[in-house]
Amino acid sequence: MAFDAIFDRPADGPTFDDVIVGAWEDLSAHRTATCPVCHGAAMRPRYGSGQGAVGGRCTDCGTVLG
Repeated sequence: MAFDAIFDRPADGPTFDDVIVGAWEDLSAHRTATCPVCHGAAMRPRYGSGQGAVGGRCTDCGTVLG
């Protein structure tokens, strides 16, 4: 396969942006999110001094958003 042929194929599945935005939407709604790294449903919201979520941490692999 030629190197250029890689870029001619349509992309399947969600984009990086879709995955990160989806996780942020769940976390900001105080829901557990699917981890964008290990794909486990164990990313829990993290809270700061205010009422909203400031990020999340995966309890399976330790990935942090925020």
